[in-house]
Amino acid sequence: MDLEDYISAERLKVYVDVLKLKPDEALGAYNWNKALTSAMQPLMHCLEVTFRNAIDHAVRHNPPPGAAGLWRTDANWIFDLPRYMGDKAYIRQGKRYQMDRQGNILHRQGKPVYAKTAWEEDCVRKVSKRIKDAGKALTNERVISGLDFGFWTNFLAPEYDEPRQRTLLWPHLTADVFSGAPVGTPRYVIERKFGGIRELRNRLAHHEAIWKFQYADPTTGKPDYSRPVYGLNPSLHLLQRAYDDMLEALMWLSRDRYAAFLTEGHHLRFKTLCTLEGLNCFTGREHIQEALNVRHSREMKLLLRSLRQRRTIKLTDKGQTVAIIGPDFIRT
Repeated sequence: MDLEDYISAERLKVYVDVLKLKPDEALGAYNWNKALTSAMQPLMHCLEVTFRNAIDHAVRHNPPPGAAGLWRTDANWIFDLPRYMGDKAYIRQGKRYQMDRQGNILHRQGKPVYAKTAWEEDCVRKVSKRIKDAGKALTNERVISGLDFGFWTNFLAPEYDEPRQRTLLWPHLTADVFSGAPVGTPRYVIERKFGGIRELRNRLAHHEAIWKFQYADPTTGKPDYSRPVYGLNPSLHLLQRAYDDMLEALMWLSRDRYAAFLTEGHHLRFKTLCTLEGLNCFTGREHIQEALNVRHSREMKLLLRSLRQRRTIKLTDKGQTVAIIGPDFIRT
């Protein structure tokens, strides 16, 4: 089998049909997409961890005042808020508990047996089971870290907005969780932003072409998958905008985390790859404009030799470090 047979013609065809590349550039572009998605992971990682920890910290340190007596707001709130949402959804409908033939609620080990559970409850139970099956102690920290991004973005839904009695998360916790957002930013705006990020994360997780976008359906505002955006420049522009949207979301959660992320330069690899020149590194190196002739440079020869040996090099100028270069950052 050829290398392309392990990828599938359909996956490669999209680079020709949508990005309008030449057929012999498709495999190189496929490898570029892999590097591009890898470069997005640091921001997605930082955003996801900051998001869930911001919610956890806010619930424990500034609990909604109306939650008292309804659901726990201590360190174990993650087990109890989903339970409360299940009660809220199904008890009024009379569908919450299993009944015996006499119409009494069935109990098991002193607890009522549920007939209907909320989606959030099922998520927590699956993660809890996975932790226990691995032989680990069940703790709130492990459950919180095991719940995926979709679970946390679901907290931004209207069901968690209760302004009168302040029994739920919003708007009471909005300023705590999104301390860097513009003052007065409504929940639905935050939900829309994080919903778009969730869709992008799902594409990352399923190894799809991360640069591929669709025009929005004029009625629903959701992507219309029958109307892809064609062309390299529009695709790169939309992906850069999506990345900047993630950066802004991180800033809304924590200005300190945002500043630290940029200071460490975690965004630079993506910004370099998400360009025509970044693509050319994989499909057409002859098109890269900047070039240095290293024939007569002793230092450059040493640098190239070290990189070929998979070593990491510190570049200095008058005793000051200006860059650290390793084989991960170059195309050899």
